Amino acid sequence: MHPGDYSDTTAELRPHDLVWIAAGALSPDAPAWAIDRIRAGAPVVVRRAPRTQTTIPVGVRGASRGQRYADTISRVDIARVTTPESLIDSRADRVPAMCCIAGAAPTLTAPGYRWGITGAVGFELATGLPVCHVQSDLDLIVRMPQPLSRDRAGDIHDALATLAVRCDVQLETPCGAVALADWAGAAAQCLVKGDAGPFLTADPWADAHGPVAAPCRVFTD
Repeated sequence: MHPGDYSDTTAELRPHDLVWIAAGALSPDAPAWAIDRIRAGAPVVVRRAPRTQTTIPVGVRGASRGQRYADTISRVDIARVTTPESLIDSRADRVPAMCCIAGAAPTLTAPGYRWGITGAVGFELATGLPVCHVQSDLDLIVRMPQPLSRDRAGDIHDALATLAVRCDVQLETPCGAVALADWAGAAAQCLVKGDAGPFLTADPWADAHGPVAAPCRVFTD
């Protein structure tokens, strides 16, 4: 296991955590490719949607971009979890995005931020499955429980923009996730992705004002 892996099903599960389950944990209407993927040892990804004390919303990532399946599983079916934070010390160089992890680390680690690797790069580092390609972005999440000034967001954005690949950073606030690029911009409001759906706000750390669209059973990563 990677450092940071755990099997405690009572622990908090957050969007982008990778969860290993048995194929039988998927819904009966799951597509054959999703079942085959789980049987081959791939994890599911915790997705941003309402959850309960006993269930977790997840998504299955297939071999192609068009293969994405959203489902809900029981917590008791979880065998193992890997967090994005546990992957930051992983090293691989199969594609350019992987080579840029070390370049991103000083900008995020030096200030003491809690951050991790998500998307295709995180999935491949955690599983060894070759899902990245030469044009893959480096997707990162930064836990930001306290407000971040827009000027500081701009500094982080500018520093990461010097990397050789596009770096897509999500700031995880108590209300949901906001793109670093949006918060570093000049728009009066930005889009926050919350469990109940996306909403616009001038302050991603303030109470959610409610989704601008009803959540749907969709999985994107």
